[in-house]
Amino acid sequence: MSDITATPLIPTDSKAAHSGVRPVDPTYDASAVVNLIDIGFGEELDPQGRKMLRQMQQAVRWSRWAPWFFGPVLDAHGFVYVWKGRVVGNLSLRQALPYSSRGCLVGNVVVHSDYRGRGLGRALVEAAMEAARAQSARWIGLEVRADNAVACHLYEQLGFTPVGQTQHLLRPEGLVWPNYALPRYPWRVSRPADSALWCMLAEQVYSPRQKAALEIRPSLYKFGGWDQGLDAWLRGQRERAWIYDPTKARLALHVKTELWHRYHVWDILTHPESTDSDVQELVAQALQTMHRFQPWPVVALVAGQSPVVPALRAIGFAPHRTLVQMVADL
Repeated sequence: MSDITATPLIPTDSKAAHSGVRPVDPTYDASAVVNLIDIGFGEELDPQGRKMLRQMQQAVRWSRWAPWFFGPVLDAHGFVYVWKGRVVGNLSLRQALPYSSRGCLVGNVVVHSDYRGRGLGRALVEAAMEAARAQSARWIGLEVRADNAVACHLYEQLGFTPVGQTQHLLRPEGLVWPNYALPRYPWRVSRPADSALWCMLAEQVYSPRQKAALEIRPSLYKFGGWDQGLDAWLRGQRERAWIYDPTKARLALHVKTELWHRYHVWDILTHPESTDSDVQELVAQALQTMHRFQPWPVVALVAGQSPVVPALRAIGFAPHRTLVQMVADL
């Protein structure tokens, strides 16, 4: 196989004739990009990731109708690395939310296994950083698996600094819900106006730069209300959220059930100074509602040092992956 080195940015209209980095063209590149993501990440995806991959595959398969059914999926921006007309690397790039943060986020950095170790990943990330600068972004962020030492080292060489970690735990399908004492704390159903309380708790859990990389903002925690309930129902979802001790913002729990795709997600916020009793109450609150649903896989999303992790492992969760959030100033 011929050597591949990072080459300058090439124009989109030279798709098949050259090798190098160019902006992604969703119409021309969609199938190749989706195949790359499947090859690069398919084996490590949790139920949420598999859902997104299936949507992308459907968007490619039904390209004529995809803009109506899968508009957000096809709204792809970023870069591909082309070698002799073949797309062998991909990276997505978008503005971070809220837009006032003046940041950009990189995602889906993948290089085909036959072409790794040749500088393609570096070329893609450098192109993304240059594009972010051209958009007057002040910073650029990404997430990477903590156990991907090669990628972590590359990002550090390019000026990215770790700003925090999140853990994803997975409870396999078919495990019977365990018996658990009923919660004793006076949990309150979360209302749309409580989004500020969720953000206040998130500020205690995540560092400021990690919050930016994770796009923590009030709209992310706006639960309850008939309009959101209707929207979730139309998407085949059931959402429930609770908050405890609103005056101090100690514990918060969001449970989402994907009825069409058959999995659950627990999004958990626990104050760093939460006690063992707090943690047990949070798990009890989560399990109380789950007994009405099938024991489908459960994805739990928690902060890197969350005190709830041991309690989750005790009821059948296992570590799935630890993601490192990294940020570079531009």
